[in-house]
Formats: sequence, structure tokens, C-alpha cells
Amino acid sequence: MSVIIKRIDKNAMMLSSIVNAYFLADQNQNLLSHLIGDSEHLKRWDGSYAASGVNTLRFSLYMHVLSEMRAIMFDTQPKVASVHNVMKALEDTNFKSQLKKWFSDSKDLQVYSVNGSVSDESVEYFRVEEATRKMRAFDELIEVAIGKYQTLTSSELGIRVNNARNKMISHKQFQSTETTGRRVFDAADFGLVYSDAADIVEQSHDIIFSLYSLFTKAHFDSQSALKHHEFVANEFWSK
Repeated sequence: MSVIIKRIDKNAMMLSSIVNAYFLADQNQNLLSHLIGDSEHLKRWDGSYAASGVNTLRFSLYMHVLSEMRAIMFDTQPKVASVHNVMKALEDTNFKSQLKKWFSDSKDLQVYSVNGSVSDESVEYFRVEEATRKMRAFDELIEVAIGKYQTLTSSELGIRVNNARNKMISHKQFQSTETTGRRVFDAADFGLVYSDAADIVEQSHDIIFSLYSLFTKAHFDSQSALKHHEFVANEFWSK
């Protein structure tokens, strides 16, 4: 196995791990979505002792989503499966060129005819056409991945999520106040809002799945999984 193929396989494995973590974060984000804003569930427990438990659950779900998304999108540790590390690999122009060559390879394309006879010239023509199509697809995918990642990392949302995660995990789940005793930490304590969970999941989607396609030559039907997560959350809170 060539060095290039090993590097491609390594990044494909990282992206498989990233996709799994992303789906878990999305499922938790869908569960969280029922506990924010003008939620009927919050109203149901308002003024009861159970409200404290609801707030704890809400913040725990929120911490999980933010921690997972920060890890898979921004973690810079070299041995971690993160989009940051995949992007670092793409900064190598030689590797990116070899990746494009691998992605657009069409030598195994099978060409068939109704009468069973296809000239060598026709086969070569279709293989060239297919390679050209794949090269255009590669350019579009990499433009989406790099462009949207740069936008996210420099955005207020990306900066808040990246910075606040370390603050959140360094605190206990409760804090003391002078007037009310102990209370649950809230997103606002870290300069965040609960809607950031949905925003970071949504804005990471195209980046992750464009990279997945680049390193696997495959399309992931992510929308089916995301709709299922929404269905599960709706079913859970309907009980």
C-alpha cells in the first residue's frame, strides 16, 4: 500500500469517527431543543422541585453537545480525530493533488452496450468524461469544506464554542450564590446561549460530510439520520 493511500485511509477513518460523534451530538441536540425557548416541558415543571432537575438535564445535554462539537471540529491534538487535523492534511499541496488524482480515477469504469460491443475509443471517451466529472465534484466539495470551515472558525459562534468548552468542563455542575444557595450553571454563565448548540451542529454539517465524500468517494445520506434523531426526540418527549 502506497504512502498516499495510507494517508487517505487514515483520514477516512478519522472522518468515520467524526461522523459518529456528530450524529450523537445531533441526537442530544434534538433532545435539548425541547427544553429551551418557550418550551411546554419547561412550563409543565415551572415552580416545582422538578424544575431543578430539568435545568440540570438541560445543561448536561448542552455541555455534551458543545464538548463533542468542539472536539470534532476544533481539537488540535495531533492524534485526535478532528476536522482541524483533516484540514491540516489538506494544507499539503502534494497530498491534496494526489487525493484529487485518486478521487477522480476512472480506470475501473465499466462501459456496456445493448449489443455487447464497445470500441476502445468509446471506453476511453467515457472514462475521460467520468474523470472530468469527478474532478469538478472534487473541486466543489473541497471549496465547500475549506470555505465553510474558515468561516466557522473565525465566526463569533465558532470562537465562543471553542473558548467556552474549557470553561464549562472545569466547573462543577452547581455553584453557590449569596441569595439562593446552590444553583445549576447556565449557558449564559459562559457567554453562550442554548441556541448555540443547534447552530454549531447545523453549521458543521456541510463541512463534515463534504470531507467524508472527499476521502471515501461516497455520499452519506445524512438527512435520513438527522430526521430519525428528530423523530426519536419527539417520541421521547411525547411520552
